[in-house]
Amino acid sequence: MTPTPGVFLEVMAVTAGLGLVLALAVVTVARIALPRIDGWCGRHEFPLIAALALSEDAALPPESKRRARDLFFAKLDARQRRRWHLRRRLEVTAPSGRRYVISPYKPFNIRSRDAVFCIAVDGAIPVYDKLLAQKLLLESDEQRFLARANVRTFSGTWKALVAAARDPEEQTIFG
Repeated sequence: MTPTPGVFLEVMAVTAGLGLVLALAVVTVARIALPRIDGWCGRHEFPLIAALALSEDAALPPESKRRARDLFFAKLDARQRRRWHLRRRLEVTAPSGRRYVISPYKPFNIRSRDAVFCIAVDGAIPVYDKLLAQKLLLESDEQRFLARANVRTFSGTWKALVAAARDPEEQTIFG
């Protein structure tokens, strides 16, 4: 008995649907579990995520990455450190009172309520050093951050702030 084309198509559709559901489940579990595992590994000096991660600093010496991570955590307060270990996010409050959330994922890894920002730190340096540089820039000189960052805004509120932060010479470069 040969299957009809309709039955064959139904079986293929169900198989493809189950494959998509399985892929979605794997991605969801990874997004939930890996930051928690990474946080645990960071607290317990366990290099599991370092072995699994394909990050931009994978070619750097482990000692420099460890020192960068230690310095990064030394500059965080207890609340920031706890949030980092649980969610791999860092909330920074600028002197203006605006809040930004920094994550290790590129590009546009800095977010606010209605905009995303991208400011790169050039060079082959550990990711934790880049995150710390972004954090310190936001905390110490938000105007310079706004002048240098590439901005994608979801409302018109940031356009005036960014334009006010940039000099006329920088307007030609970034505008």
